Amino acid sequence: MDNKNNLSNIRLLLAIAGMLVLSGPILYVFSNNVFAQTNSTGSIDLQPNINAENIFNTKTMTLGNNIKNLVILIPDEGHHAAGEDNEARFLDQHFVPENAVINTGTTVQWFNGDVGHERTIEVKDTDGSTTFFNTGEIVDSQASNHITFSNPGAYNYEAEGDPGVTMTGSVTVGNIQSSVTPSSTAISSSSNSSNIDTVGILMVPTQNIDDYIQQITGAGITVDNTYDFKDLRGGQEGTGDTQTLIVWTTGGKDLGETLSFFSGLSSELPYS
Repeated sequence: MDNKNNLSNIRLLLAIAGMLVLSGPILYVFSNNVFAQTNSTGSIDLQPNINAENIFNTKTMTLGNNIKNLVILIPDEGHHAAGEDNEARFLDQHFVPENAVINTGTTVQWFNGDVGHERTIEVKDTDGSTTFFNTGEIVDSQASNHITFSNPGAYNYEAEGDPGVTMTGSVTVGNIQSSVTPSSTAISSSSNSSNIDTVGILMVPTQNIDDYIQQITGAGITVDNTYDFKDLRGGQEGTGDTQTLIVWTTGGKDLGETLSFFSGLSSELPYS
């Protein structure tokens, strides 16, 4: 009886091994709470998601294969740590999105919305041993130099915040199979709003959201979707205690012109 059981077990193990061989190699990439399943060619089996509420709740944005540029926000007061006696942060992310999943060949820039603070970001491999890119100093209300992620893989990036605080984020790069499409609530004054090639994030006080949307769309930029949230610090003078994440998009528009507009708008926001 024991010999028969052993033989059955051996046959079962061989069958499982055969199925694993037939299924082909699978790579699992973990990076700062990002989980992506890819096959051996780097193809990521994920659906694009640029929904602001999802970004707020999961700290993650997944782009599609039609997106050429991503502008990540450094939010105001993002340089603070969690658990401070006097909560200074607006939301629990050093960067928005803190984790980005992008297609191979996507160009990334960081926009500094942290008023009165300069930031320098370094992009590294996942163990931190190799630095691939340094933005140089990014002054507030300005965008960084750009990096194009040409190779699939997982990358971490970081910047120094307050003393003892390291601001961290991640980028996972692969060959995403689907494209980003405009949301059903997208607001645009442009006839080219459906041909998206650039995505970015902005945080503004909710109390003046209609004015900000009017300014953004008036500049030929689409407001794809928004999400209102109660901020962690309980408000400050001029901002109220509710903020809005705006996911903006453009298609066929000069990125330098777009970032110049946001530099002007950001410098007028009532954050301090």
